[in-house]
Amino acid sequence: MTEAYSLDAVDHAKAHFGIELDWSERSVEAVEQLLAQMNRMYVGSNPRPSEEEISAVAKAYGSYVGEVYRRHHGAEWGTMTIEGGSFPAVQAKSGAVFWPIGKALKRIKDGPAENIAFYYRGLLPK
Repeated sequence: MTEAYSLDAVDHAKAHFGIELDWSERSVEAVEQLLAQMNRMYVGSNPRPSEEEISAVAKAYGSYVGEVYRRHHGAEWGTMTIEGGSFPAVQAKSGAVFWPIGKALKRIKDGPAENIAFYYRGLLPK
């Protein structure tokens, strides 16, 4: 399921921004730049896009970031429970579980403090 969402990000980036996401770890920086643009559009729009619209885009780009991590570091997709809800999450070989979809949503809505490339680098094995 999340692999299909990540393909949506590849298609969206190409169609709306002319950027090709290539599954490299470097491409996470491009995702950060795209989410930064989306944040500026989100903050500057009136009315703002619906929660459903923002969530769909965050699901695509967060899935892409999770899929890049999985492909390069052998992690697995699963689910995590937050406040009684189940969400797609990535479990690293170390056992750490992270939620890139939630991070992408926060990046779009909350801005630069939620930098997804910085988040990604923090997840890398030491």
